[in-house]
Amino acid sequence: MNECVILDFETLGQRPSTVVTSFALLSFTESRYVKNSYSFQELIKSVKYIKFDVEEQVNKYHRTLDPDTIKWWSEQSSTAKAQIKPRPDDVSIDKLYQFLIDNIDLACHKKMYSRGNTFDPIILDSILASCGKVNPMHWGSVRDTRSMIEGMSFGFPIKNDFIPDNITGFIKHNPIHDIALDVMRMQTLAKIILPVETILC
Repeated sequence: MNECVILDFETLGQRPSTVVTSFALLSFTESRYVKNSYSFQELIKSVKYIKFDVEEQVNKYHRTLDPDTIKWWSEQSSTAKAQIKPRPDDVSIDKLYQFLIDNIDLACHKKMYSRGNTFDPIILDSILASCGKVNPMHWGSVRDTRSMIEGMSFGFPIKNDFIPDNITGFIKHNPIHDIALDVMRMQTLAKIILPVETILC
């Protein structure tokens, strides 16, 4: 039972009203951290992904662009910049609500992770409000992986963005890879902390 979901936006700014270029979402269960552990590739294949029309967001929804963020993207790798390059199949942000409904088991999910709970969840609420919708996930489910990773590794010289030893093919600033890697980070620490006989419920 996948009681957790982790999500990530790629954006063209840092304000709640920013334009978003893409969104990735992954359902997972903490019960697999120790027994029957995930592989990075398995998680990547399970991620749901959607890419958005940037021009429509500016013209129709009056969402904002940040010049400094756009400059930052221009300095990233060509692989990373693919996240903001327009595509013929880009969709309206008004598709996001149904995307959430289609890919989240609201009766099951108890935790909604993101890299920072003052960023992605707030942007999510802003986008949904722009389209006359509300977040279908309960506010009390919000968690952030930075705090989780730092709490699990307290007392050890481990950064919250560490790369586990068994990870290959990671693409930085790709939301599909970013959320899969955060699950792998939490899993790696759980396997250190918990005995193999432990089964999380």
